[in-house]
Parts: sequence; structure tokens; C-alpha cells
Amino acid sequence: MMSVKKITITPEYLSFYVAGRRNVTIPLHMDRPGIFSSPDCIKVPALYWNDGDTSVTFGPILEITEMRDPDFNGILNTPNNELILFDAIEPEFASAKVPSTKTRIRVWIDYPIEPENVVIAWG
Repeated sequence: MMSVKKITITPEYLSFYVAGRRNVTIPLHMDRPGIFSSPDCIKVPALYWNDGDTSVTFGPILEITEMRDPDFNGILNTPNNELILFDAIEPEFASAKVPSTKTRIRVWIDYPIEPENVVIAWG
């Protein structure tokens, strides 16, 4: 049984990333806030470090209970059967083993800009 991880992060640059491997190109959009993705990486907004910490819940979908539709729902390449959460400075906030080389990811955020609470479910 996998377990849900609850972590507190303070990313330097208003966002952090979910990817299946290191050295991916980060999907960016300068004009719009929110979640952006490519087949290899998901960019998730976070609270500005000066305003406080961002709480992240990270785990398998069978153990995540969110009441509304996710803000992001897509497939991420996970060639090493691994998911990694990181940012521009921190090489790994958390990681998890996943059963496949393509993994469905769902993300919930409480605000589209600078969310305080982020939930990331895989599977």
C-alpha cells in the first residue's frame, strides 16, 4: 500500500514541478497564471516564498479524497516509473514510485494564483 505524503515547501519562484525524470524542459507561459504541462513536466503554482509556505499533499488517487473535479487532469511520461516534485533550486521535495511509464496525474489548487494548498494524485 502506498501512502500519501504531506509536505510543506517554500519554492523560490512561485511554482514547482512534477516530472517523471530529471532534466526536463519546464512548460512556461508568461501571460497566464495556473497549471501548465507538457508530456514530460507539469508546472504547478505555489505561494510566493515571502508570503509563507505551500502545503502539498502527494499520493495515489485511491488514497486522495477531493470533492470536486481537478484543476488539472492529464498523462505524464514517467519513463523510470518515478514521479519527482522539485523546483528551480531544490532537486527533490518528494518522489514516489509509479507502476507505469505513463501516469495519470490530477492536481487540485485552492487558488489559481499563489495557492496555499496543492493536492497531487497519481494513478
